[in-house]
Amino acid sequence: MEHNISNASGVQILLGVSISVFIALVLTVVQLPAFLFYFWPDWIAIVVSYWAFRTPNQVGPLVAFIIGMLLEVLFVRKFGVLGFGLATLAFLVNSASQQLRALSIWQQMISIGFFIVLFKLLTGWLLGMVADFTITSEYWYSMPGSVLIWPFATILLEELRRALRIR
Repeated sequence: MEHNISNASGVQILLGVSISVFIALVLTVVQLPAFLFYFWPDWIAIVVSYWAFRTPNQVGPLVAFIIGMLLEVLFVRKFGVLGFGLATLAFLVNSASQQLRALSIWQQMISIGFFIVLFKLLTGWLLGMVADFTITSEYWYSMPGSVLIWPFATILLEELRRALRIR
């Protein structure tokens, strides 16, 4: 039986996104020592960025918005802030996906880091508008972890993508 892996079905992409978002969710809620807590990467933003970068026609702002809304229900946060932030992040990564493909993994790391900074800035600003939230230096501590984990997360998510035969 011949397999056509040139075009992944929506079910394969949905499965890949679901598995990776679930793992990112587990990594987000895991209990950490105090010294590591603030530097823990923003796993959801990394996963959304990866899928928006690798499958820009299938994973975009709408999928990211739905993921964000589900996370807000799970974490009992202000409704719409994370969804809007992730949708904006996915839009930015979708828009730059062709340019990102031409970059080395280290250049992608810097570019994705810039997009995640914009995501954090937007969600922090929106949280400040709708809730009693102030952006402090601790809010930005996850940035180095998010930027530095990008190459490793990309390798792991590429393996998941290959295992599911998503092109």
